[in-house]
Amino acid sequence: MLELYLQELLSSLMLHNSGQIALSLIAEKILNGQPVKLPEPKKQVFSNRGSLMYSDQPDQPSYNPYDEYPDDTIAIIPLSGFMTKYGSWWRAGVDDLANLIRLADKSNKIIGTILLTDSPGGSTSSIFQLEDAMRNRTKACVGLIEGSANSGACYAISFCDIVGAINPMCEIGSIGVMAKFMDFTKSDEKYGIKTVEVYPPESKFKNLEYREAIEGDTKRLIEEQLSPFAIHFQNIIKANRPNLDLGVEGIIEGKVFYARDAVKYNLVDRIMNLDQAVAEVKRISDNRKSIYSFN
Repeated sequence: MLELYLQELLSSLMLHNSGQIALSLIAEKILNGQPVKLPEPKKQVFSNRGSLMYSDQPDQPSYNPYDEYPDDTIAIIPLSGFMTKYGSWWRAGVDDLANLIRLADKSNKIIGTILLTDSPGGSTSSIFQLEDAMRNRTKACVGLIEGSANSGACYAISFCDIVGAINPMCEIGSIGVMAKFMDFTKSDEKYGIKTVEVYPPESKFKNLEYREAIEGDTKRLIEEQLSPFAIHFQNIIKANRPNLDLGVEGIIEGKVFYARDAVKYNLVDRIMNLDQAVAEVKRISDNRKSIYSFN
């Protein structure tokens, strides 16, 4: 799975700088052939529609682990660390979390979910399945930031019914995208390596934005790759947070805010602890039941 992990590290990113620095160290180890120590698996991995779940139950397509929980349970789903699309036995991918949300939404035992978030963001491809799961859920979902919700994590948590932060000094924001890639030309020259890339006229636009960027011209990369996704990101936040104060400098252009300020600007709804987040899920669930029974 490391090749998929590396592929995402080198793709366009919705990532705060803190995550970028940490990932650069991991990518450097992988590229230099140095060992990356992974934790030992402790539990059997249960696979359901591609999701990774820890369970002693056999791999059964119809099995929903949430059906074993008591009535009126609230599922707490952690969105933590660097967001990658794919997971493995040693970490959950964001697609896995999306499937957990889908399973929780299907179970009669679950009344709602809490997306417990502490993440600097991640790859752009990591968000698609999670967005689909959040858009199509029928039950309450409260987002609770317990550290940071930057970039891709800010994108994800904006789909929750209510967004809270556990402390006024939690961070949220970094709305935007970036691309990072490495030019090994000088290093290769040092060791006498010459890389030759050949493109026929029928493929003249293949990788052109990156080839031009290596030569110092980033115009095409920005206009064709980064800006369209950045605008899409901004539109998602504006749609999901309609009362957002767009007059605040940088609020949808990459600036990071402490939760105490994010509340004032309507990027976060309020400061609340886990018990209060649980109460919010119950309140939303009860309100929806009342509406359905009235109809």
